Amino acid sequence: QKEEFFATSVIALSAKIAKADGKVSKTEILTFKKIFEFPKEDEKAIADIFNVAKDSVDDYKEISKQVFDVFKNDKSLLIELLNSLFSIAYADGYLHPKEKTMLLEISHIFNLSREEFDSIFNIFNKSSNKEKNTLKCSYKILGISEESDINQVTTRYRELIKEYHPDRLQGMGLPKEFIDLANTKLVAINDAFNNIKNEKKNNKF
Repeated sequence: QKEEFFATSVIALSAKIAKADGKVSKTEILTFKKIFEFPKEDEKAIADIFNVAKDSVDDYKEISKQVFDVFKNDKSLLIELLNSLFSIAYADGYLHPKEKTMLLEISHIFNLSREEFDSIFNIFNKSSNKEKNTLKCSYKILGISEESDINQVTTRYRELIKEYHPDRLQGMGLPKEFIDLANTKLVAINDAFNNIKNEKKNNKF
């Protein structure tokens, strides 16, 4: 029953994020299908839920609150759900302001910090814009200030690696698609840490 509720909520929130900018693109639908590989026999039921949900985005806060009430002790699951919604929002290569507003509100409802939201946002924004891993972006990915010393950077890096490590998420029984997203995030976290570490090392000399 808990799994069924989660699946239905994920479908509804995905549809509402996709429709936030006024239209649902084919790319967004394909991204949704790629992230959440439901059994073929369930495809019609899923399409029905998706199509009903995208008719209105008004109740996304209520759905998010229901998800938080059930999974408030599973922070990693909530973060990975937000990750998946970011994937759908960025599917067409651009984050619409309305999509960003919805994602930020969902993160508030999930009781996530602004630093955690900014970390996810900067990972997707960097990937979407094909930007180099700039120093400023690296600090935002780790969710720390540019004034942090190497010890603070290292401590934060280790916390993130532990929190998002795929082995830990797999042990929690999260879907394979969430594990794949976590792997992508892990690469970005490692790149950000190395970028900051190298910059601080160079500044010493």
